[in-house]
Amino acid sequence: MASVLVAAAMRLHQLLAMSLLVPVLAVLSTCTCACASASKPPATPAASTEKGGGEGAASNGKNAQNAQNAQNAQVTVDSQRETFMQSCMAKVKGADYCDCGFQQFAQVFKDADFSQPLPQTDPRFQELHQKTLSVCASKLPEAVVKASFVEDCVGDDKRKAPYCECAWPALRKSLAVADFTTNFEGPRFDEAKKAMAAACKGKFPVELAKGDFVKACSKDGTSSKFCECAWKKLRAKFSTEEIVSGTADVGAAGVTECKERTP
Repeated sequence: MASVLVAAAMRLHQLLAMSLLVPVLAVLSTCTCACASASKPPATPAASTEKGGGEGAASNGKNAQNAQNAQNAQVTVDSQRETFMQSCMAKVKGADYCDCGFQQFAQVFKDADFSQPLPQTDPRFQELHQKTLSVCASKLPEAVVKASFVEDCVGDDKRKAPYCECAWPALRKSLAVADFTTNFEGPRFDEAKKAMAAACKGKFPVELAKGDFVKACSKDGTSSKFCECAWKKLRAKFSTEEIVSGTADVGAAGVTECKERTP
């Protein structure tokens, strides 16, 4: 059964990706509209006399071109800071994080043609996401990360709430806020999860954990009888919290002794 903690951390990845994508798209939309507006020359007034008509048309054409050039020159990365910040702050209420995110945006999109819409498949979006997580994750407001982590950990079953609310402070004793934006895997995270499982023992409903385990176990066609046996073997050696946190050693539980793996 996949750890609910890892799942919550991965969904936090998605939230942060959107917190960057939305302000960038807002900027690009603003820029594209501005450039499209600039590409339309103002209406040319009718010449008052036949003799002055040619000169008037030439003058108006030159003025229109100058206006378009001036408008295009104004649409730069720096000129879009306010749009980016407003949109970012609406998603993640952290001025330092959004300011850092804009700096990464300015670097990644420094050569972008803002007169043309960019597809969301543009590889620069992924580059921006990775750079911002690497450089700016430490500037994320803890309240934002905690709320997202707990919400995704609980999911659509409120019975998980006591466990998830206990998990956050227990994990924060050894992990930084920025750590929650990673894949949440590795020796350092394993130790943090083991300590959390001990601190939050008894918080995760046993029947709920068993149901999730059997469902995940039998997903690939494994018999429910085998999964029931595997659950009993695991529970004989590990707490419910160790199992759902992904720190239980399945190999040490004697699961291989269970028979009838296939229906």
